Amino acid sequence: SASPTSRILSGSVGAIVYVLAFTPLEVVKIRQQESVSTSSIPVKAYLRGRGAVVLNNGLLLPKNAFPCMVAPQYHVSPTNTNICSRLFETTSRLIIPYHPPDKPGGIFSTLLSISRAEGRAGLYAGLRPTLLAAVPNTAIYFTAYDEISLRLRRHHEENSALNGNNTKQELYIPLVAGATSRLISSVTTAPLELIRTRQAGSIGSRNGIIEEFRLVLRMNGPIALYRGLGSMIMRDVPFSALYFLGLETFKGSLSKSSTLGAWGVRYYQDRGIKTPTSVEVTQAFVSGAAAGAIATIVTTPFDLVKTRRQVVQRTEGKTNGHNAVTQGTFCHMRQIVQEEGFFAGLWRGNTTRMVKVAPGCAIMISCYEFGKRFFEDLYKL
Repeated sequence: SASPTSRILSGSVGAIVYVLAFTPLEVVKIRQQESVSTSSIPVKAYLRGRGAVVLNNGLLLPKNAFPCMVAPQYHVSPTNTNICSRLFETTSRLIIPYHPPDKPGGIFSTLLSISRAEGRAGLYAGLRPTLLAAVPNTAIYFTAYDEISLRLRRHHEENSALNGNNTKQELYIPLVAGATSRLISSVTTAPLELIRTRQAGSIGSRNGIIEEFRLVLRMNGPIALYRGLGSMIMRDVPFSALYFLGLETFKGSLSKSSTLGAWGVRYYQDRGIKTPTSVEVTQAFVSGAAAGAIATIVTTPFDLVKTRRQVVQRTEGKTNGHNAVTQGTFCHMRQIVQEEGFFAGLWRGNTTRMVKVAPGCAIMISCYEFGKRFFEDLYKL
């Protein structure tokens, strides 16, 4: 069994690799999930010559400060109508009508749009709070899982020995250990998750972490730092339970398989040879990807609600946003189904999330398994 230090270090390295590789996809997913929900849009016109957007209330903002100039699913049409003559001289402009999209823009088109409008900073929006949240979250998550599952297995073996029953399956162990460890890590890092989501969903605004914290506290008080926690727990706890159940099941099946040859653990066990790290890491990678894909599909509706609740104040007025914040998770889901459809609404952004989470889980667990062995061998030198 690896030491806690090895677990923490390997989990931290895996988290950093994951965040740097997949933050742009997380930004795309959040933009896709939040790009609905209002029947009107506060933009009245686009001043082409000034590169500015005119809101319905007469305010003037730079064009990169508004989502419809970035999201490819919005339509624009030319016009020369005079507006806001008290504030602006006559000029060619674009009226930007709102057409609620049947589906969000594709992954690559949205990535390209964000890159053109906001540059690298847009693709990595919320990177700092993501790193600050992901490193302790992952370290707590994996370390707690290993410790809890180890204790549960010992307890299971002791009970099996007393009862003379050694055939009972241990399916409850990854379920309980995965759910408990994720609950602990999610509650611990929930405020940073909120800041990450708000920054990834913002366009044109690049408040620092401290400024974003102050804004949230000023608007709604300390309780607002845990906005969306219920939805996040309902997403993360079942996800981790399913993920680790799938991970242990797939790893067990691959380890027992005799058809993999030198790429299988059984090949070395039958010969009494120590299994190479590369073989164990490869099996962890494949198992992690498969388990992550299944868990992602099941929990996407809860991820959608979490995103909507956490970005609601940034994207809507205070009156409209209040209902979205105070209503329960399942009431919010019912509203989404009524307004946007079942699969099209609740699984909005699922493709992007699958592209991000499935390989991300594979990379994370591979780094973790490899890191534990690497740091343990390093300590022995």
